[in-house]
Amino acid sequence: MKVLVTGIGGFAGSHLADYIHANTQSQLFGLVRDLEKVDNIRQHNGKIQLFHCDIGEFQPVFKVIKEIKPDIIFHVAGQAFVPSSFEFAAETFKTNVIGTINIFEAVKACEISPRIVVVTSGEIYGETFGVPSLHSEQSIPQPVNPYAASKTSVDYIAQTYKKYEGLNIVIARPFNHTGPRQKPNFVCSSLAKQIAVINKTKNQNVLRVGNINARRDFTDVRDIVRGYWMLSQIDNKTNFIFNLCSGTIFSIEEIIKLYSEITGEHFELQVEPKRLRGYDIQLLAGNASAIIHSVGWKPAISMRQTLTDLLEFWMNKEN
Repeated sequence: MKVLVTGIGGFAGSHLADYIHANTQSQLFGLVRDLEKVDNIRQHNGKIQLFHCDIGEFQPVFKVIKEIKPDIIFHVAGQAFVPSSFEFAAETFKTNVIGTINIFEAVKACEISPRIVVVTSGEIYGETFGVPSLHSEQSIPQPVNPYAASKTSVDYIAQTYKKYEGLNIVIARPFNHTGPRQKPNFVCSSLAKQIAVINKTKNQNVLRVGNINARRDFTDVRDIVRGYWMLSQIDNKTNFIFNLCSGTIFSIEEIIKLYSEITGEHFELQVEPKRLRGYDIQLLAGNASAIIHSVGWKPAISMRQTLTDLLEFWMNKEN
């Protein structure tokens, strides 16, 4: 079986590569924007056929898909950092929206019918107005930032190509996920990196933070990518849109307390204005009952273990 992963060198893409190699006999191919930035998949050196490709351009995408003719495509690539979507809105839409359309059109042009797992985001739903009113797949998207708007567009475009163009698409809507290899501009990884620096340099136990009251539904990235693979294997004649989330909600303050328990250290907090967003969703949480009932997926890794592994990643990183 030939499997193509877009954005394979990124956070989720690299963990998906780990899962596929460990649990399947698939022949793995990957798209990366920069062949020099593949540290996340160096453990698979020689086992993945990589292609340099900007998904925002049709011809390179078409050329790769025509050469591979994959059986499964995991479309994981994209611009995923909310603050950057305000600063680079046009680039965010080109990468996320046009990139997705290019993949669909390339599949059509090649006259193949791979299963395509399209990753959008739980961010499309906007604010969650309290438990137990968690977002289900029937919740109406209410994006509040350019990133979420781009992913809402991707979601609707994928639905259109499935219903009216006949593409074999499943849509995954993951909520917040974290774990080893996550970039330090995301909150859990930012905290872990700061703690690692404190430990290495013996500096004061001061963490620079933004809004510590915001609450999110966090899942380990390794559980999330396991869900992606399971969605690639299902019969999706009826349901084809699935939330991936834990149903376990943490405030950023509670994440910091977990880090204190893990390290045995107390941390002072320093709020930095640049880390505060003009509008920040106060609660974002989802209901994963659809994927649980369809394929039996549910998270297996605790938040404490996730944070422990994330901290270990930064402690072992040379720079």
